[in-house]
Amino acid sequence: MATVEISLTSAFVKPLKYYINSVYRKKVLPERGSIIYSDFGVSGIYAGDNKIININVEKSLDKTSEVKCISVEEFIRDCKFPESIYVSSDAEGAVKDGEVVRAAEKCVGEKNKFGLIYEDSHSFVKKCLDFSKGNYFDKYEDLTEGSYSPIGLLKQKAKNKMGASKWLLWDMKKKKEKADEIYTDENERFKDLNIAKAVKGYEDVPLSNDVIFHLKGEYREALDFFREINSEGIPDFIMKLIIRILQVLEEIIEEYDRNENYIRGTGGDFTFRQLKEMGDEFGQLVKEMERNRNIQDVIEKLGKGMASVKKEEKNKIAEARKDEVFGINKSGDLARLLPCELLNLEDEDMEYLFYGKYLENNLLTYEIKGNDENEKKVTEEMIDNKGPIVVCLDTSGSMKGSPLLKGKALIMAIINILKKENRKLYIILFGGKGQLQEISVQGEEDIYKAVKFLKKGYEGGTDFETPLRRAVEIIDSKKIYNKADILMVTDGACKITYKFRKVLKEKKERLDFKICTVICEADRVEKDFSDRVVVI
Repeated sequence: MATVEISLTSAFVKPLKYYINSVYRKKVLPERGSIIYSDFGVSGIYAGDNKIININVEKSLDKTSEVKCISVEEFIRDCKFPESIYVSSDAEGAVKDGEVVRAAEKCVGEKNKFGLIYEDSHSFVKKCLDFSKGNYFDKYEDLTEGSYSPIGLLKQKAKNKMGASKWLLWDMKKKKEKADEIYTDENERFKDLNIAKAVKGYEDVPLSNDVIFHLKGEYREALDFFREINSEGIPDFIMKLIIRILQVLEEIIEEYDRNENYIRGTGGDFTFRQLKEMGDEFGQLVKEMERNRNIQDVIEKLGKGMASVKKEEKNKIAEARKDEVFGINKSGDLARLLPCELLNLEDEDMEYLFYGKYLENNLLTYEIKGNDENEKKVTEEMIDNKGPIVVCLDTSGSMKGSPLLKGKALIMAIINILKKENRKLYIILFGGKGQLQEISVQGEEDIYKAVKFLKKGYEGGTDFETPLRRAVEIIDSKKIYNKADILMVTDGACKITYKFRKVLKEKKERLDFKICTVICEADRVEKDFSDRVVVI
């Protein structure tokens, strides 16, 4: 059975359109003043007598191109797919406009730097359409709603100016006895359509910005085509095929739009299938983790070792300053808070207002004026000197389900926060004794690797000593992580030996690091090795 393959280089909609147009729709001959275009190439204006006015896009933008009046044979020779030439039409046949072709004829011989950046053939045809005195705007303005591709804009303008509500194949065999059978293979392939495979192709494409742009173009093209042929008596199975393609493209685009901020934040190119597997709740969980005050506080305080290196020097600077109250402004600086704002904390109803204003840096505070240079220096030093974090994620069997989902969402939130602060992150996935997988996240290019890495894990028992030993080893041996702190993410279902607790205590004192533990949906943890415990 023949099948239809989907790829970015071989789209589904255009070959499908050609198949339907060649098998089920009538073909036409252009008239003087008709607009023509190749589905995979250029456009032009038919000038009659086997002539077409258009521009040829040069490969080199440094060369000057010329508006030419060429033969049909020359136009076809310049097209990648000469059998896929469409003519501006309506229900009766080809449509034309004398003013448009006369405007084009006046441009013949004009030279310019034509090309994809400066101006393409579609742009030239649109300029000529400006000379049309026709106005079908009210009748056809909704037919290409939201289309922004060059050919989409050209077709829209042709509809509004000339009434070109349809685009039918040029019956080239009346002009050319032996046309190149470019689509012979496509015709054979479409006899036995495997729609399931076509849909799977769309669902498995990694959704980068370029890909989603391409798919949105596919969707608009399929929608316009469906509207165009809807009243022509095309067989139901063909119409249902187009509807199915529209449905899957619409679902993919909507899913991407729903998760766009998360996708951009992580830098990952997720497929539609992967986004569905994660579910809407994952992206929401990541956002919730980022907004969680306890989590924000944990991340803020972890990795402070580097910030304290010049603590003494910073204190001296602060002591030497002679600041004075200059006025009142809005900020999140609790040290400069006006007494009236504190009154909100005494009222249960107003307390939430206080926290909301704090998160938005909208509290009334004293504006201090003094040694601004020193103040700026201290602030910048503290930001620059924030240290990295080594996070250990429990992927054992007891974490399966919601706890692990929360743990992964927490790590993605940490990645997003640390990325803004240009801080390093080391991720360790652990399970039972000796079970470790790890990755270093040092820059933008590592984020997608981290996303894929989080799909890994274990489902057996739990051992805390293995990941903690490795985390300490990383802090001790890897220079860029010398001032890191450790974050344990677990359900707390494990213990460590007294012997290892002593070793860990000695290491913490010598290497000057802290351990924070985040508990996912549980309340049990071995608190002896943790400096702080947070439950989410």
